[in-house]
Amino acid sequence: MIVAVAAAASVAGYATAGSSGAGPATEPSPATAATLRGVVQSLSGDSLRLRTSTGESSLKLADATVFEAARPAALGDVRPGDWLNVGAVAHAQTIFAIVSATIIPESILAGTPP
Repeated sequence: MIVAVAAAASVAGYATAGSSGAGPATEPSPATAATLRGVVQSLSGDSLRLRTSTGESSLKLADATVFEAARPAALGDVRPGDWLNVGAVAHAQTIFAIVSATIIPESILAGTPP
């Protein structure tokens, strides 16, 4: 089974890169807000390795790193107050046809757990 996760690496965590060996070693600086989506390859302590659409990425996680999981849902799972993000393609009869939807529960928008 493949598990896909999205890890938001903002001030909570930062991506790590290999060192060229030139100059003094420095700690990676915190990254600006970024979102990575991929398949988990390994997790050890505070290090996470993902396989993304552009290759592998290694991340150093902080206690405040936010994780989101995509799960199957149905139209009946949408509630008043929820945020709905949709992906669509052009359609001759209806202008757009929705091909994917992401439900963000109202509780998440308010900053409280669901």
